[in-house]
Amino acid sequence: MRDQYTTSDNERSDRVGSIGNNRLGLPETFTALAPVVPLTMSHPHAPSDQTAPGRRPSIEQVFDVDDATPYETQRTVQRYLSQETRHNILQVILGHPEHLVSVTECDYYIPKSRSTISEQLEDLASHEILTQYHHEPNAEIRDIPADFWGLTAFGVNLLAEYNYLRGLPIMRAAHDATHKTETVQRHEDAPRPTLPASVSEALEYDEPDQSDDPAETASLSELREQTFYADAAPTDPSALNEDDEGDRTLDDLFE
Repeated sequence: MRDQYTTSDNERSDRVGSIGNNRLGLPETFTALAPVVPLTMSHPHAPSDQTAPGRRPSIEQVFDVDDATPYETQRTVQRYLSQETRHNILQVILGHPEHLVSVTECDYYIPKSRSTISEQLEDLASHEILTQYHHEPNAEIRDIPADFWGLTAFGVNLLAEYNYLRGLPIMRAAHDATHKTETVQRHEDAPRPTLPASVSEALEYDEPDQSDDPAETASLSELREQTFYADAAPTDPSALNEDDEGDRTLDDLFE
């Protein structure tokens, strides 16, 4: 069967992620296990998700596959979601604190050209996985976005069924640990519209409690300061021989 969902990504951004193949440091093949959220069928020509939050199209309708061949359906959806740029876009959205991302934020985190990212955002929207959310109060304010990309109810259920959502804590941690430019931080801090309840509730998870114990915090700080790395050279190489008057052989060092 011809792969109708493979898209050419010849345009590559000059920016290369500091870890792995994207700025968030998440591997391209990352897919965590998640509980299954069943999808329900509905008419394929209902209004968009924003105007009709209860709409739930079926996988068979969106991907134009035969529900009598479940293995082929699964293979088609997995191939679509795992395409590199689309996969990275979904990771960025899942890892974002608000799960609503501007194109500029996507452009920063994903090492692809802006045109390629925009093309794949539109493709995900045509498959009803993403939609664009508009926040009108931002429209008259300079330097902050008014339009954000986020998941639809169908999209979040699809990602749950295909085992993406249990990776939420990992993607959030990677996002929080990633250095951000002033522009990207301003976009992240910008006011946003409210996601539909069916989407926001599916994306909730229990975050670990921050320790309020000063002693524990101090212990962690000391532990970080005392961390040794296996590939780090000693500050004073002569210390390796300080107990043997400097005449140990290489073999002696490993005994």
